[in-house]
Amino acid sequence: MRSAFFLRSWLRPWRANTALASGLAVCATSAVFAAEPAPAAEKGELLLQDDFKGYAAFTKERQPAKAPGWVVRVAHATWEPTAEGVRSVWTSGHNPVLVYEGNFGDVIVEVDFRYTAEPGRWAACRVSASNGQLDPRAYAVSAWANVDNLARGRGFVLENEVWGGYIIRTGYTKAQFAPDTWHTLRLEVVGDTARADCAGFTVRGRHEKYGLPKTSLWLGTGQSAHELRNLRIYAVKRAPEPAGAGPVK
Repeated sequence: MRSAFFLRSWLRPWRANTALASGLAVCATSAVFAAEPAPAAEKGELLLQDDFKGYAAFTKERQPAKAPGWVVRVAHATWEPTAEGVRSVWTSGHNPVLVYEGNFGDVIVEVDFRYTAEPGRWAACRVSASNGQLDPRAYAVSAWANVDNLARGRGFVLENEVWGGYIIRTGYTKAQFAPDTWHTLRLEVVGDTARADCAGFTVRGRHEKYGLPKTSLWLGTGQSAHELRNLRIYAVKRAPEPAGAGPVK
Protein backbone atom coordinates (compact mmCIF):
# COMPACT_ATOMS: atom_id res chain seq x y z
CA MET A 1 0.00 0.00 0.00
CA ARG A 2 2.76 2.39 0.86
CA SER A 3 4.60 1.85 -2.44
CA ALA A 4 1.34 2.36 -4.36
CA PHE A 5 0.79 5.66 -2.55
CA PHE A 6 4.23 6.92 -3.54
CA LEU A 7 3.69 5.86 -7.16
CA ARG A 8 0.39 7.73 -7.30
CA SER A 9 2.03 10.79 -5.73
CA TRP A 10 4.86 10.71 -8.27
CA LEU A 11 2.56 10.38 -11.28
CA ARG A 12 -0.06 12.96 -10.22
CA PRO A 13 1.81 16.16 -11.29
CA TRP A 14 2.37 14.78 -14.82
CA ARG A 15 -1.23 13.96 -15.66
CA ALA A 16 -2.17 17.54 -16.45
CA ASN A 17 0.41 17.73 -19.21
CA THR A 18 -0.56 14.65 -21.22
CA ALA A 19 -3.27 14.72 -23.87
CA LEU A 20 -3.36 10.93 -24.16
CA ALA A 21 -3.38 8.04 -21.75
CA SER A 22 0.10 7.35 -23.11
CA GLY A 23 1.28 10.08 -20.77
CA LEU A 24 1.68 7.41 -18.11
CA ALA A 25 4.18 5.69 -20.40
CA VAL A 26 6.10 8.95 -20.56
CA CYS A 27 6.51 8.94 -16.80
CA ALA A 28 7.11 5.26 -16.34
CA THR A 29 9.84 5.05 -18.95
CA SER A 30 11.70 8.25 -18.13
CA ALA A 31 13.65 6.65 -15.31
CA VAL A 32 14.45 3.59 -17.44
CA PHE A 33 16.06 5.64 -20.18
CA ALA A 34 17.67 8.37 -18.04
CA ALA A 35 21.21 9.08 -19.14
CA GLU A 36 24.18 9.62 -16.91
CA PRO A 37 25.55 13.20 -16.95
CA ALA A 38 28.19 13.61 -19.63
CA PRO A 39 30.19 16.54 -21.01
CA ALA A 40 28.98 18.20 -24.17
CA ALA A 41 30.11 16.54 -27.37
CA GLU A 42 32.69 18.28 -29.57
CA LYS A 43 31.82 19.67 -32.99
CA GLY A 44 33.32 17.88 -35.95
CA GLU A 45 32.60 18.44 -39.64
CA LEU A 46 30.16 21.24 -40.46
CA LEU A 47 27.43 19.51 -42.46
CA LEU A 48 25.15 22.49 -43.06
CA GLN A 49 25.09 26.17 -42.19
CA ASP A 50 22.04 28.15 -43.22
CA ASP A 51 21.11 31.75 -42.42
CA PHE A 52 17.74 31.26 -44.17
CA LYS A 53 18.66 33.94 -46.71
CA GLY A 54 18.99 33.77 -50.49
CA TYR A 55 15.83 31.72 -51.07
CA ALA A 56 13.20 33.14 -53.40
CA ALA A 57 10.57 31.64 -51.09
CA PHE A 58 10.06 28.72 -48.73
CA THR A 59 7.44 26.36 -50.16
CA LYS A 60 6.26 22.77 -49.83
CA GLU A 61 8.40 21.91 -52.86
CA ARG A 62 11.89 20.65 -52.08
CA GLN A 63 14.68 23.04 -53.04
CA PRO A 64 18.45 22.81 -52.59
CA ALA A 65 19.70 24.00 -49.21
CA LYS A 66 23.11 25.52 -48.54
CA ALA A 67 25.14 22.31 -48.57
CA PRO A 68 25.50 19.46 -51.09
CA GLY A 69 22.99 16.68 -50.54
CA TRP A 70 20.58 18.78 -48.46
CA VAL A 71 17.14 20.10 -49.39
CA VAL A 72 14.64 22.25 -47.53
CA ARG A 73 10.85 22.38 -47.65
CA VAL A 74 7.88 23.65 -45.67
CA ALA A 75 5.91 20.97 -43.83
CA HIS A 76 3.29 23.21 -42.20
CA ALA A 77 2.10 26.86 -42.22
CA THR A 78 3.93 29.76 -43.88
CA TRP A 79 7.57 30.83 -43.59
CA GLU A 80 8.73 34.31 -44.65
CA PRO A 81 12.24 35.82 -44.92
CA THR A 82 13.23 38.52 -42.44
CA ALA A 83 16.27 40.77 -42.09
CA GLU A 84 17.85 38.29 -39.67
CA GLY A 85 16.50 34.94 -40.82
CA VAL A 86 13.03 33.50 -41.31
CA ARG A 87 9.67 34.02 -39.60
CA SER A 88 6.90 31.47 -39.11
CA VAL A 89 3.35 32.64 -39.76
CA TRP A 90 0.46 30.60 -38.32
CA THR A 91 -3.22 31.20 -39.05
CA SER A 92 -4.85 27.82 -38.42
CA GLY A 93 -4.19 24.08 -38.41
CA HIS A 94 -0.83 22.49 -37.57
CA ASN A 95 1.82 24.68 -35.99
CA PRO A 96 4.64 25.85 -38.34
CA VAL A 97 7.33 23.33 -39.27
CA LEU A 98 10.31 23.70 -41.63
CA VAL A 99 12.18 20.55 -42.73
CA TYR A 100 15.79 19.98 -43.84
CA GLU A 101 16.45 16.62 -45.48
CA GLY A 102 19.90 15.07 -45.58
CA ASN A 103 21.81 12.11 -44.18
CA PHE A 104 23.44 12.35 -40.77
CA GLY A 105 24.13 10.25 -37.70
CA ASP A 106 25.63 11.46 -34.42
CA VAL A 107 25.00 15.17 -34.62
CA ILE A 108 25.07 18.59 -32.99
CA VAL A 109 22.36 21.02 -34.09
CA GLU A 110 22.24 24.68 -33.13
CA VAL A 111 19.62 27.24 -34.09
CA ASP A 112 18.69 30.66 -32.70
CA PHE A 113 15.05 31.52 -32.06
CA ARG A 114 12.95 34.28 -30.57
CA TYR A 115 9.22 34.68 -30.19
CA THR A 116 6.59 37.31 -29.51
CA ALA A 117 4.07 36.60 -26.75
CA GLU A 118 0.54 36.73 -28.14
CA PRO A 119 -2.65 36.07 -26.11
CA GLY A 120 -4.34 32.83 -27.12
CA ARG A 121 -1.33 31.55 -29.10
CA TRP A 122 1.25 29.24 -27.57
CA ALA A 123 5.00 29.63 -28.02
CA ALA A 124 7.80 27.05 -28.29
CA CYS A 125 10.77 26.07 -30.40
CA ARG A 126 11.31 22.40 -31.26
CA VAL A 127 14.23 20.64 -32.97
CA SER A 128 13.58 17.05 -34.05
CA ALA A 129 15.40 14.38 -36.06
CA SER A 130 13.85 11.39 -37.80
CA ASN A 131 14.21 8.56 -40.30
CA GLY A 132 11.03 8.07 -42.30
CA GLN A 133 12.04 4.64 -43.60
CA LEU A 134 13.40 2.97 -40.48
CA ASP A 135 10.95 4.65 -38.10
CA PRO A 136 7.99 5.99 -40.11
CA ARG A 137 5.64 8.58 -38.65
CA ALA A 138 7.84 9.32 -35.67
CA TYR A 139 10.42 11.75 -34.36
CA ALA A 140 13.35 9.68 -33.15
CA VAL A 141 14.43 12.55 -30.89
CA SER A 142 13.03 16.00 -30.10
CA ALA A 143 14.08 18.89 -27.88
CA TRP A 144 11.42 21.42 -26.88
CA ALA A 145 12.07 24.88 -25.47
CA ASN A 146 8.43 25.07 -24.44
CA VAL A 147 6.98 28.33 -23.20
CA ASP A 148 3.31 27.41 -22.81
CA ASN A 149 2.21 24.55 -25.07
CA LEU A 150 -0.09 22.54 -22.79
CA ALA A 151 0.53 19.32 -24.74
CA ARG A 152 4.03 19.20 -23.20
CA GLY A 153 5.47 20.14 -19.85
CA ARG A 154 6.24 23.84 -19.69
CA GLY A 155 10.00 24.13 -19.69
CA PHE A 156 12.75 22.15 -21.40
CA VAL A 157 11.79 18.72 -22.74
CA LEU A 158 13.68 15.84 -24.40
CA GLU A 159 11.57 13.04 -25.90
CA ASN A 160 10.82 10.32 -28.44
CA GLU A 161 7.44 10.61 -30.18
CA VAL A 162 5.28 8.45 -32.42
CA TRP A 163 2.94 10.75 -34.36
CA GLY A 164 -0.57 10.36 -33.05
CA GLY A 165 0.65 7.75 -30.56
CA TYR A 166 2.80 7.59 -27.49
CA ILE A 167 5.39 10.09 -26.26
CA ILE A 168 8.32 8.95 -24.15
CA ARG A 169 9.88 11.80 -22.21
CA THR A 170 13.51 11.08 -21.38
CA GLY A 171 14.55 14.45 -19.96
CA TYR A 172 12.77 17.41 -18.41
CA THR A 173 13.48 20.49 -16.34
CA LYS A 174 11.41 23.53 -15.48
CA ALA A 175 12.63 26.48 -17.54
CA GLN A 176 11.59 29.90 -18.77
CA PHE A 177 12.41 31.49 -22.11
CA ALA A 178 11.92 35.25 -22.32
CA PRO A 179 9.99 36.74 -25.27
CA ASP A 180 11.60 39.15 -27.76
CA THR A 181 15.02 37.67 -26.93
CA TRP A 182 17.30 35.51 -29.05
CA HIS A 183 17.94 32.07 -27.55
CA THR A 184 20.24 29.36 -28.93
CA LEU A 185 18.78 25.87 -28.81
CA ARG A 186 21.43 23.15 -29.07
CA LEU A 187 20.62 19.46 -29.51
CA GLU A 188 23.32 16.80 -29.61
CA VAL A 189 22.77 13.12 -30.23
CA VAL A 190 25.52 10.53 -29.72
CA GLY A 191 24.44 6.92 -30.10
CA ASP A 192 21.37 6.31 -27.95
CA THR A 193 22.00 9.34 -25.74
CA ALA A 194 20.92 12.94 -26.27
CA ARG A 195 21.54 16.26 -24.57
CA ALA A 196 19.94 19.65 -25.16
CA ASP A 197 20.99 23.10 -23.92
CA CYS A 198 19.19 26.43 -24.03
CA ALA A 199 19.19 29.61 -21.95
CA GLY A 200 21.36 28.05 -19.24
CA PHE A 201 19.19 24.92 -18.92
CA THR A 202 20.26 21.37 -19.79
CA VAL A 203 18.32 18.13 -20.25
CA ARG A 204 19.72 14.67 -20.96
CA GLY A 205 18.17 11.35 -21.88
CA ARG A 206 18.62 7.95 -23.43
CA HIS A 207 16.42 6.00 -25.83
CA GLU A 208 17.16 3.24 -28.33
CA LYS A 209 15.62 5.25 -31.21
CA TYR A 210 18.04 8.13 -30.63
CA GLY A 211 20.74 6.01 -32.23
CA LEU A 212 19.00 5.62 -35.60
CA PRO A 213 20.66 7.11 -38.69
CA LYS A 214 18.76 10.30 -39.48
CA THR A 215 17.41 11.66 -42.76
CA SER A 216 15.38 14.72 -41.70
CA LEU A 217 15.73 17.64 -39.32
CA TRP A 218 12.49 19.36 -38.31
CA LEU A 219 12.31 22.93 -36.97
CA GLY A 220 8.98 23.63 -35.31
CA THR A 221 7.61 26.77 -33.68
CA GLY A 222 4.49 27.73 -31.78
CA GLN A 223 1.46 29.63 -33.00
CA SER A 224 2.65 33.12 -32.06
CA ALA A 225 5.19 34.96 -34.20
CA HIS A 226 8.61 33.25 -34.13
CA GLU A 227 11.89 33.92 -35.91
CA LEU A 228 14.80 31.57 -36.58
CA ARG A 229 18.37 32.37 -37.60
CA ASN A 230 21.83 30.76 -37.85
CA LEU A 231 21.08 27.06 -38.30
CA ARG A 232 24.22 24.93 -37.91
CA ILE A 233 24.46 21.15 -38.20
CA TYR A 234 27.71 19.41 -37.23
CA ALA A 235 28.85 15.83 -37.17
CA VAL A 236 30.12 14.86 -33.73
CA LYS A 237 33.89 14.84 -33.45
CA ARG A 238 35.19 11.36 -32.89
CA ALA A 239 37.69 10.62 -30.14
CA PRO A 240 41.05 9.43 -31.52
CA GLU A 241 41.79 5.72 -31.33
CA PRO A 242 44.15 4.81 -28.47
CA ALA A 243 47.74 4.22 -29.53
CA GLY A 244 48.26 0.67 -30.66
CA ALA A 245 44.55 -0.02 -31.04
CA GLY A 246 43.62 -2.23 -33.94
CA PRO A 247 41.34 -5.05 -34.98
CA VAL A 248 41.28 -8.13 -32.80
CA LYS A 249 42.78 -11.13 -34.61
